[in-house]
Amino acid sequence: MDLSPDTVLVFDQDEDLIVFESFVHATNYLEAMDISEGEYTAAYTPDGRVVALTAPEAWRGPVVLTRTDRADLVDLKRRVARYWQLHQVGQPSRDPLQTARFLIDRNDQSRRG
Repeated sequence: MDLSPDTVLVFDQDEDLIVFESFVHATNYLEAMDISEGEYTAAYTPDGRVVALTAPEAWRGPVVLTRTDRADLVDLKRRVARYWQLHQVGQPSRDPLQTARFLIDRNDQSRRG
């Protein structure tokens, strides 16, 4: 499966990871209150481009995702490895792209029943 260029990996305070197929999916799921309270610690595209998560109207308004000019593939890889260590115990660690595919496939399978 090819990933959309808008695929985004979002990490939370518990070092858990949510992968969204697009920025639209992310904005429909993420809550402004959580963004305002710092629930999410980092967001990236699978190639390591940093994505800014903001809630311009605080907890009442929409969530906005913005691609930045920054990239930090080293931090993304570190966070993904930590995710596997903490939340996929016993599974071999995968790179960011493989991890994004894995989590999207898993979510698709759970929706189908």
